[in-house]
Amino acid sequence: MKGFFLFMLTGIFFALLQSSVLPLFLSPNWRPNLILILILYLGLSENLPRALITGLLLGALQDSFCGPSLGLYVSVYLVIVLVTRVLSENLNIESPSLLLLLIAAGTLLQNLLVGFYLTVLADSAPVLHILLPALPKQLLINIIFSAIFLVLLLRFQRLFGYRSGLAGLIYQSKHHGS
Repeated sequence: MKGFFLFMLTGIFFALLQSSVLPLFLSPNWRPNLILILILYLGLSENLPRALITGLLLGALQDSFCGPSLGLYVSVYLVIVLVTRVLSENLNIESPSLLLLLIAAGTLLQNLLVGFYLTVLADSAPVLHILLPALPKQLLINIIFSAIFLVLLLRFQRLFGYRSGLAGLIYQSKHHGS
């Protein structure tokens, strides 16, 4: 339960940062989607029910802060959590480079799903003309910020000890080195 609240507090902090602080310093095409990075990390490192509930709540939070239509990011993040869980069962999630590759794939999937939902369900055709040119910049900035995030997690991991199941972080058991 403590992990759930930690992810929710981090998500609220990321939503506030993403909707109020980053627009002051970065242009719209160069803003990272911090909640997406958290959702992907959550999908890799937590169990399915906790990941789905947290993804649902963080999607609703992003919809309320900066979403164009209510329920858009809820459905997008639920699909991303499910796809991430399926991939995490077949891949080595302790590899930092794989985590960065999944961040790039998650960014592509999120943009495709948002474009699809807004084009087909909301009947706003010009949205793809906005999303597609911004996609390379969004990929680059999400990978840069997730690499920074990963480096910070590795530093904090040394301070607080190792935990099994953290995506992108090396797991060392109690018997490591003996």
